[in-house]
This record gives sequence, structure tokens and C-alpha cells, in this order.
Amino acid sequence: MTTLRQTVNKNNELLERVLKALIEGIAIFKTNKQRSIAVWRKYLRGATDEVMEESYQSTVGEMEQVPLPSLPVIKSGLDVLSLEYPQAKQTDANLIIDSSLVKRIEQSGFIDALYKK
Repeated sequence: MTTLRQTVNKNNELLERVLKALIEGIAIFKTNKQRSIAVWRKYLRGATDEVMEESYQSTVGEMEQVPLPSLPVIKSGLDVLSLEYPQAKQTDANLIIDSSLVKRIEQSGFIDALYKK
């Protein structure tokens, strides 16, 4: 999820609620395989059970419970962006990342509680 730093400063509570919804969605996906595949089936008409199972296993294995920003992913995004905007190459990825909201949510116990249901 990306946003401007000024948005974080102005709408901190709103962004926290959005992040909690995202985190809750991840928890549902990781802990309720049948429900997750049922949702996929609704939108991926024609996919076989085998494809659904393989896709779920692949995705659930890669998805983290705590969606912290990834420095390599940000750097990769800047590389792609630099194809159109060369100044992106000079941007320090470390200055873009702010994981404080996610860390605060994690420290509150919200994430642990989702997986104990």
C-alpha cells in the first residue's frame, strides 16, 4: 500500500483502519482455505480444482501475516519507474518506507488475535 507522507500525517486513523482491513483479509485467506478458494472460484470461472489448489498453495506460502514494506520491492519499483522517470533512479528507497503504522498494529496484538480465533 502506498500513500503520500502528508496523507499519513493527516489521516492516520483512517490509514490504520485500512491497514487493519488488509491484515484481516490476509488472515482470512491464510486460515480459511475453503472460503478463499470459493471467492477465487467466483471470479476465476473455468479454473480447475487443481489450478485453484496450486494457486492457493503458492500464494499462501508467499503471503506474510505482517505486511511490512520490503526494501527490495521498493527498489525494484523505483527501477521500473525510472524507465519513464529517470529521476527515480536517484531516489533513496529507505526514505520512502514507513512501517510505523503496521508495527503499531502488530504491537497492539491485533494480528495475533486474528490467528487465535
